[in-house]
Amino acid sequence: MAEVISRARRAGPLMKLGLLAVFLIGVFLIATRTPLSAYLTREGIFQFLDWLRGYSLAPVVFVALYAAATALAVPGTILTFAGGAVFGFWWGTLLNMLAANIGANAAFLLARTLGRDGVRTLMGSDSRALEKLDNVVTQHGFRGLLTLRLIPLVPFNALNFGSGLMPLTWRTYATATVIGIVPGTAIYTFFADALLEGSREASTQAFSLVFVAGALLLLLSFLPAILKRLGVRLPGMGAILLLFALPAGGPGAAAQQPRAAPTLPDHAALTAVLASVVTDAGVDYARLAADPSGLDRYIAELSATDQATLAGSPLEERLAFWINAYNACMLKRVVSHYPIRPAGGLLRIRNAAAGRPANSVWQIGDVFTGPHCPVAGAERSQDEIEHEIIRPLGDPRIHFAINCAAISCPPLTREAYRAETLGKQLDARVTAFVSDPAQFGVDASGGRPIVRVNVLLDWFKEDFGGHDGVRAFLARYTQGGAREALEDPRARLVFTDYDWTLNDTAR
Repeated sequence: MAEVISRARRAGPLMKLGLLAVFLIGVFLIATRTPLSAYLTREGIFQFLDWLRGYSLAPVVFVALYAAATALAVPGTILTFAGGAVFGFWWGTLLNMLAANIGANAAFLLARTLGRDGVRTLMGSDSRALEKLDNVVTQHGFRGLLTLRLIPLVPFNALNFGSGLMPLTWRTYATATVIGIVPGTAIYTFFADALLEGSREASTQAFSLVFVAGALLLLLSFLPAILKRLGVRLPGMGAILLLFALPAGGPGAAAQQPRAAPTLPDHAALTAVLASVVTDAGVDYARLAADPSGLDRYIAELSATDQATLAGSPLEERLAFWINAYNACMLKRVVSHYPIRPAGGLLRIRNAAAGRPANSVWQIGDVFTGPHCPVAGAERSQDEIEHEIIRPLGDPRIHFAINCAAISCPPLTREAYRAETLGKQLDARVTAFVSDPAQFGVDASGGRPIVRVNVLLDWFKEDFGGHDGVRAFLARYTQGGAREALEDPRARLVFTDYDWTLNDTAR
């Protein structure tokens, strides 16, 4: 009986995948083997455009046809040109973007509904390829898709349907699409409008516009080759390309391949650094700056880590790796500028306006946004590691473990995080947080309890599920009156100011 149920569950997704394949093949045959094909030729499209120019509802008809064509995987480049030719640059760009986004999202949802479960069933739920794909998309989902939208490495329609088969959320896909298609759509529309203007008006200005539009179109076409020549690395592309090199096989075949021995750092080098410079009073940056060799050795290990191996590792391995990477890179950021001096110029004005201390990391230009630390084959910024890699892994306890070198930031510990003890270590950091009066406190003396907590949890409340989620999360780590206050629906959260003073023992 169990085997029958298993087969039935397997047949459902495969039927959906087959339906998707039949649907796409049917669209192709209708577009090429029926009278409709006459309207998809160059002459047919121009006849349609001539009719469209004189129709009062032309924008509505155009958007509907463009969106439908994109949803059905019909190449939309010529329709983009048509939008520029019929409506001009500004209106054409707006209508092209609206139609392309509607059609792209429809294609994504179609592939997600009919195709994803079938692909996973074919490859096996334990497929190594799917595991790697999930890991890559988790780490590089938005940035990777945005890159592919901005740089035409993959055909537009193929990316629409392919994204539906990946573990991308619809929100991530829709956001990356609406932003990423702006340059290409504008350039194609501008080219069509300029070309039409040049054919109508043989003036120097018209021909100049055609030349500029053609140059932009040529640049867009050769952009991948140009970036490769310049050595610009696309986020996540190395790991994504590795997926296509994995051996093919039936359900679960990839999972049966022998796994390569892990080559991730054991983080002992970082533990040695932390044990020598972390105290209850903060970090001894003067000592670390005098001899950064241990930190340099550890960062060299981070730099040499193979990205594909890291992406294929268990969640605890990846989470421990990236938390340690953030903390090590933050230490490197500080000691590279130690002792920290007040910034000059515009940065000085901005820091003064924000009330930032003269010895805070904000005195370092682009302190969080500037790539400065080599990790897993690429120069990383603090923001990239935190917001684009660690937070998407889905464990809000990381906000009690990563340290931004400020007094109000949850402090560093004297040992690195390790996969085998990560859960206990993170729980210990949350417990230490709620036990620290500077970070957390409860005042129940009045009629309505007041819970004072570090503003850090307000900044990242979405990772906890909002303010109610913050209270529920903290209640799991408290007892007695503090827990009762957090569970009291009348309790008011009050967020304390953040002290950006450097967490230096010498302050």
